Amino acid sequence: MNPSPVSFPARARRDIVLSGELLDGGGRPCVVSHPHPLAGGDMDHPVVVALWRAAARAGLRALRYDFRGVGRSTGSLTANSPLATDDLGGAIDFLGGGEVLAIGYSYGARVTLHALRAGEAIARAALVALPTRLPANRAAMSNLILGRPVRTEQFTDSPDLALLAPLAHALRTFAGEQDPLVDAADLRARGVEPVLFPGCNHFFSRRLGNQRPLEADLDALGAAVIAFLKDAGGAAGG
Repeated sequence: MNPSPVSFPARARRDIVLSGELLDGGGRPCVVSHPHPLAGGDMDHPVVVALWRAAARAGLRALRYDFRGVGRSTGSLTANSPLATDDLGGAIDFLGGGEVLAIGYSYGARVTLHALRAGEAIARAALVALPTRLPANRAAMSNLILGRPVRTEQFTDSPDLALLAPLAHALRTFAGEQDPLVDAADLRARGVEPVLFPGCNHFFSRRLGNQRPLEADLDALGAAVIAFLKDAGGAAGG
């Protein structure tokens, strides 16, 4: 199965052309959204690639794409830009405009959650490393990068928490047990039971200061995500 380069416009800005790759497993459409562009996130992130390939192997028509301003995608995002839900909307339109299965990682999970809340045609959403809290100072950012607590770190609650409870039936969250941005108790308080991966941080790596996950952990994450998505009415078969 060879990937096919594709391009398509953003939902509300037809002048913005987004770039992606399609792996067609022959079944239901599935879109994978990547981490924050301003932190170096793109569709080539190893977690994104692993989930995209797992979806295609499971028989899904899997699309990964770059948000605007990333890679070959035109346009731009800034720290003050709204969440890129129009980019995800463009990807859904490209896949045919009907219901899709959606996977989002970190910032991509936030975009996917907000699109689902807005009534986008998403049958089920796998939210990987969805932050329940956000870094509020440099020490908290150090925790995220190094993977160890810093005494002076400070966090703020994510505004996304309020969106979870009404959508709990349509989504599942997946996170590293050592991810400083994900508080499992916050998720459970809103009716969402997270799937946790022992020893893994926000990047699904097990090593301090390292953002490269092990293949075994990527395989386990992919298997768990696909198992959830395939419960959506026989996802792989269309």
